[in-house]
Amino acid sequence: MKKILDILNKIEVAGASLVLAALIAFTFVGVPMRYLMSHPFTWEEELQLACMVWITFLAAPAAFRSKSHVAIEIVVDALPRSMRRAAEVLIALVVYAVLIYFFFRSRNFIAVMVKTSRKTPILMIPYSWIYSVAPVSIVLMLVSYTEEKVRELRELFGGGKEGEQ
Repeated sequence: MKKILDILNKIEVAGASLVLAALIAFTFVGVPMRYLMSHPFTWEEELQLACMVWITFLAAPAAFRSKSHVAIEIVVDALPRSMRRAAEVLIALVVYAVLIYFFFRSRNFIAVMVKTSRKTPILMIPYSWIYSVAPVSIVLMLVSYTEEKVRELRELFGGGKEGEQ
């Protein structure tokens, strides 16, 4: 399982990096076209929006896996061991509930985009394509969070040392 998650992490980071490079390239070429050549690309903003959405959702599972999201652990770490166990379980349940809620809401959002055939005004890119990365990203976050929580809860309840398996 660890090997699969490492491969997924590399794919997510590489994908987000490629999309970031594309965003930088579009913006870098767009600035001189707008200000020096007085011929702005009218479609540039649509591609920038799509790139920002994809970067966000491709990088989120990688950040989740590496614990790069904001967390306030000082309160939980200061609790006695029995209360820390309860807090860790409660936090895990809340995170699962939020991610599952976001998963279903993102699917509903994409379904509306498909049903209404909503597209970007200039390039005519379906918004469903742009936002289709969201549920995939959420599933990847659920998978990585499950792997992490199983390990952490084993340590917390089993008394194992960090790094042992």
